[in-house]
Amino acid sequence: MKQKYLITGLVVATFTSCLTYLTSCADDLVIDTTVDESAYTGIYENNGYLRDGKSNLASSVIELYKDTYTTSVKMGLSKAPGSTTSAQVIIDANYLDTYNKEHETDFELYPEHLVSFKNDGMLTVDVQTKSARTDITIQADGTLKEDKTYALPITLTHTSSDITIKDEKAGHCIYLIKDMRKLGDTYKGEDVVKSFVFFDGTNPLNALSFQLENGKLLWDVVSPFAANINWDAQAQRPYLKCNSYIQYLLDNNEVFLQPLRKRGAKIVLGVLSNGDITGVAQLSEQGAKDFARELAQYCKAYNLDGVCFDDEYEGAYDPNNPALTKPTEEAAARLCYETKQAMPDKIVAVYALRRMYSSKVTVVDGVTMKNWIDIVIGDYGRDPSSNPYGDLTSKECSGQSMEFVRGTGGDLQGQRLINQGSGWFVGFSPKPENYSNVFRRLSDVKTLYGSPLMAPTVFYKDNDATPYQYPDDLQ
Repeated sequence: MKQKYLITGLVVATFTSCLTYLTSCADDLVIDTTVDESAYTGIYENNGYLRDGKSNLASSVIELYKDTYTTSVKMGLSKAPGSTTSAQVIIDANYLDTYNKEHETDFELYPEHLVSFKNDGMLTVDVQTKSARTDITIQADGTLKEDKTYALPITLTHTSSDITIKDEKAGHCIYLIKDMRKLGDTYKGEDVVKSFVFFDGTNPLNALSFQLENGKLLWDVVSPFAANINWDAQAQRPYLKCNSYIQYLLDNNEVFLQPLRKRGAKIVLGVLSNGDITGVAQLSEQGAKDFARELAQYCKAYNLDGVCFDDEYEGAYDPNNPALTKPTEEAAARLCYETKQAMPDKIVAVYALRRMYSSKVTVVDGVTMKNWIDIVIGDYGRDPSSNPYGDLTSKECSGQSMEFVRGTGGDLQGQRLINQGSGWFVGFSPKPENYSNVFRRLSDVKTLYGSPLMAPTVFYKDNDATPYQYPDDLQ
């Protein structure tokens, strides 16, 4: 007990002594009241951003199959406002120059007189909500050029004083618009399950053999499989190497590929590793930028609609090469991101195998996966639509993949795909000599599209654009 009192007395005495000292020195003591507030910058701000209301993307591709298309544009806030707040969306033609410079593109402005906003583009965010949207209607007319991408930049303006737009990208969204009204033979509806087919050494014109009784073509995307990523020792960079099959198709692009595009099919070039020091999942950031630019040049030169990456068959990388890096999910995601940056109006698809599609990396440079992957192709027997990664949804993923040579992947299960919300189904290498089995396996397309698949009447031989009679001319 005495010890307790002794300790208490010492504490009181010490406190009294210190108080006396501070009082006597008050005239000499200068306290710096300046606080470094940089760490707190933005915590009181309500940051606004602009997105397409349907896709939640800052850059959205719109294909016009009818004379009028309506979507919504959405302003989101980082937190609910304390009181009702507002802003307005308008077309920002000047921003297109900035966008084209950033992406090294040359998009022209979509005709402004064909665009209208509901309520003059006014947006009102009520208390306890964090977003508001308004409709944007896009008309089409005879002045639009087919097979051309136009850009429509939208920006926020007249924002309330409590809304902060931290940079140009946050305050803009851009629509990349294509007139598809005369290219609609594959269009079977906006919200239906779509189809993707790979042709491996076979004439891709055979996609025309697959037609529904209502006149629509079955395959939405046709992918010649495959070009390769290789190392150019002289130029010291990765480059696209085309084998004889791919090169022949590109050299005769107007004969074997463009007829499909004129019917509405998308041509997406398969890109596969090829056993040397490069690979689609082992490029450095600079290597990915360089290769993405080359892919964009190919797509522009040959009028292709995108690429599909397959992470297989790579060789050992060179750790001393600045264009390369250790094979990782991060490197694979980086290539997808840089490819989308280089050609934002094109398709970036991935074969969901190994590092090319992973839950480990769903964001690159602050940009989420849905902004740099458009289609996820499942391996045979796998269903990525049942568990999409990041902010992707089942609509961007295939629910079934069928291999038509070995017979793996089962028969098409249309109702299952509809029930689980899958966006795609996939076929690989439908060869005319196997048509009887291929068409049997696809018989359930009627469930998907309300129209059965017609029996084949024509087919195409290799390197020949002549339509031959099926099955009479098979021999």
